[in-house]
Amino acid sequence: MKKKKLMTIGIIAALVIVVGVMAVISQYPRWSEKSFEAIVQKTVTQPDGDIRLIVERTTEIYGSPVNSLGISEDTKLLGKDGKELLINDLQQGNVVAVTLKDAFTEETPYYYPTVYEIKIIDNDK
Repeated sequence: MKKKKLMTIGIIAALVIVVGVMAVISQYPRWSEKSFEAIVQKTVTQPDGDIRLIVERTTEIYGSPVNSLGISEDTKLLGKDGKELLINDLQQGNVVAVTLKDAFTEETPYYYPTVYEIKIIDNDK
């Protein structure tokens, strides 16, 4: 009887540990993910073809490169309904939710985060 109870407790403890480890592993890629809301100011295409979206953060406004968001082919641009958009669909005054990687990389001399997703929250402004 004691063996059964001990074995049951051991199995439950092992399952709890396995579920905990799986939760930690599944969240690992998102540890450096950061989200904020912003208002689109303008879109700038640089001479080298790099497209940057200039935004004014609604949570924290300061002269930071985070306000200049690099748009790559991997960046998802989404409308309010979740459908994909083109960069030209983002207009001045659109309120957007920005999800990016908040980490410095040694390859870039300046801090320009990798932008994962820009989604329009409100386009009535």
